[in-house]
Amino acid sequence: MRVVITGGGTGGHLYPGISVAYGLKEKQAEVLFIGNTNGLEAKVVPHEGFKFVGIDVCGWNRTLHGIFRVVWKLTGAFLASRKYLLKFKPSVILGTGGYVCAPVILAGVSLKIRCVLHEQNAIPGLAVRMLSKIVDKIAVSMPESSRYLPHKKIVITGNPVRKGIGQVEKQQAVERFGLSTDKITVLIFGGSRGAKSINMAVIEALTKGRLGLEDLQIIWVTGSEDYPLVCQNVQGAGYRIFEYLNDMDYAYGAADLVVCRSGATTVAEIIACRLPAIMVPYPYATDNHQEKNSRVLEQCGAVRVVLDAELSQGRLAEVMAELIHDVRKLDRMRQGYTKFGMYPHGAVDRMIRIVES
Repeated sequence: MRVVITGGGTGGHLYPGISVAYGLKEKQAEVLFIGNTNGLEAKVVPHEGFKFVGIDVCGWNRTLHGIFRVVWKLTGAFLASRKYLLKFKPSVILGTGGYVCAPVILAGVSLKIRCVLHEQNAIPGLAVRMLSKIVDKIAVSMPESSRYLPHKKIVITGNPVRKGIGQVEKQQAVERFGLSTDKITVLIFGGSRGAKSINMAVIEALTKGRLGLEDLQIIWVTGSEDYPLVCQNVQGAGYRIFEYLNDMDYAYGAADLVVCRSGATTVAEIIACRLPAIMVPYPYATDNHQEKNSRVLEQCGAVRVVLDAELSQGRLAEVMAELIHDVRKLDRMRQGYTKFGMYPHGAVDRMIRIVES
């Protein structure tokens, strides 16, 4: 079986496709990624050991000059995609979102190749909404996104997560970081680039003693820009500070509470680990989809939402202090995941069944 996977621009669109690709590889399928020549996928996919070919495409621009540029690049990307598809001869194309998947799906439809989309967020992105009318099936991570898409095509699969996420024992994970099992461990991160507003809010909370430090340990992934600042302001035996961390499966395994953004991949990983979380949605996400993602989990009682605008008011420190000093509340938040129903574990297998059918 030959499968083309297309999508990218952000990790939220890319990593679910990579997770499915690994599952397909185990079934002896041949996988080709088609993505933006200048996108994140151009670096990540080859590093993961999969074939990659690039197309030159750009996002939507509402200016007159921008529209002409988009149309020109889309036409070129469509023709390049047809060339790659005719050469590779896939039986199915899986699009995981982002504007890069549009010309590939359009080329696939023109060649009568079966096409499947996967939407990770509670509110579908523009590319998925536009392409939903012409594809054969649409896999969604959250039932909430179904209302925006053709119902007859929808299959609820969950969002595929990386291997190991949610499968590391706490004792093993805590020992990996040289921490204690007798203390509350908080994992703080803001995505691959970090989140300055979250970092600054936590620095302020710690330096002003708002959290109570005796029984607290922190694994903090700051991002490259804020790493020197955090290291300069936060020191102590209970802190593990990283610019970037590859071993996120161990970080999740060690955590009792997570402070994070609410992109689709992060949400899926939090669900897979069934971790209590304080989510601070990125305020400039398209269609405010990060807040919508976090509100889905908030309704189940598994997550507390603090808006970015509330960080300067000390709201994050207030919620953190409330939770790290009340283990029973953390336990109730974990139980909230039983109401959610669709766990990412098994999402890869569900996606592969759709691809194969």
